[in-house]
Amino acid sequence: MRNNQRQAFYVFALLSLSAILAVFGAGAQQKPEQDAKQKETQKPARQSNNQPPQQGADDPVAITERAPVEKVREAPPAAISSENFGSFYPPIINNKGEVAFISMFGSSTAKDGIGRSIFVRGADGGWRVTREGDKAANLSKGIYGLSPMYGFNDNGDLTFIASFEDESAKKSAPHDPNDPLAKPDRPLNRSIYFKSASGMKSLLKLGEEVPAMPSHFSGFSSVSTNNQGVTAFIGTYSDPDGKGLLMIEGGKLRLICRSGQPIGNGETGAFSEHYYPTPINERNEVAFLARIGDKSGIFVSRPKGLELITISGKPAPVEDATFIGFGNRAPAISDSGEIAFIGFWGGDNFGRGLFTKGDGPIKLVAKSGDKIGDTGATFTDFFTPAINSRGEVAFIGRYGGRSQGIFIKTAKGIEMIALVDQPVPGGAKDEVFNNLTQPSINDRGEVVFLAQTKIPGVKMDFIIFIRDEKGNLKQLVRRGEKMPK
Repeated sequence: MRNNQRQAFYVFALLSLSAILAVFGAGAQQKPEQDAKQKETQKPARQSNNQPPQQGADDPVAITERAPVEKVREAPPAAISSENFGSFYPPIINNKGEVAFISMFGSSTAKDGIGRSIFVRGADGGWRVTREGDKAANLSKGIYGLSPMYGFNDNGDLTFIASFEDESAKKSAPHDPNDPLAKPDRPLNRSIYFKSASGMKSLLKLGEEVPAMPSHFSGFSSVSTNNQGVTAFIGTYSDPDGKGLLMIEGGKLRLICRSGQPIGNGETGAFSEHYYPTPINERNEVAFLARIGDKSGIFVSRPKGLELITISGKPAPVEDATFIGFGNRAPAISDSGEIAFIGFWGGDNFGRGLFTKGDGPIKLVAKSGDKIGDTGATFTDFFTPAINSRGEVAFIGRYGGRSQGIFIKTAKGIEMIALVDQPVPGGAKDEVFNNLTQPSINDRGEVVFLAQTKIPGVKMDFIIFIRDEKGNLKQLVRRGEKMPK
């Protein structure tokens, strides 16, 4: 189930997370509803998870921008209201086959006119919902402003970030008025929440102290909790400023690594403030990409300490190749501790590849230039891997300029799950895939993902799909459908 839910997916030149809210939200608002729908169809769709990949100095191959989507006229869909699903953030599937996702919808009470809830669809078709306004047992105010960064484990527990309704929240410490870089104070009414069958509680709030440091938390991201109840997250802190990977276990908060800390492992350099982590697995391990000066590397936090998987300058398992970077693309880790990641190499044979690392050496799964089945196309790039305990890897592969697809590597080889411009299973006449977001895979080989679809010249839509163990792809939920009570 360990998916790369912490990495934003690229659409039309690798767009940012804030853009997905603007585009998806347009489909959910009703003030005025028709204007919102028109805006949605006139702008390129923007999809995201939580950490946008960016083209940096260590990217050896330029990324070709996706061709703009044609302007379409919107056919009257099912009304998007407070009772219907609006748009979605990418889903997560656990090893029981339960699927969690955040949906946006019209709301007359939300300040921006957009409501958000976390929905969990059980393998039996039943629903559980976490709504804005719900209260934690240890906080008197209800939650609002759900972050798209959330975790979901095999117990059905949710970990997420949200604000709580407290207008008199303690403000951050005032900055030196003579400091030209000083930032305005902001409320500290934001918390990491954990919701299980026994209820919901706040684990940590902004403004609380960072362990073994004279700093206080000013931001949270990339939260997840495993079946043993160990929570991992990236924390930003102030005075002094920095960022680090932290865990909460047995109610105790501990710092795993932080910016400025030497990376060790026989290498020189220190961690910067750029971390791109996986969810925590069942062995209390978190893999992450980190920046180290002008380099980057793939690391794993294990109970025995930090382990370096590879770093810029190390040999790649490609003939006469050396890793020159990994982009800002988070790796993935399975419950068995195997890691999947994207790497770039330079030289005469420069390229990009998808790699895995288990108990043995690093292995190449696929590389740019590899043929894609009998399509006649070849891979040009790879994004958002997700790996399960069987070593199966689901990922997004790019090919032929604007084209992309979701693929899965199994013992049989690489199989196609969904391709842009291909017909949508169970869709309307002429409905095809238009954009795809990062997949999530469980140990049974089931895969879920969010897709934008289109009927050329008519309309666009958003659908969450599931591929079952037998390889059958079907719709799970579509924008405009009735939400469960």
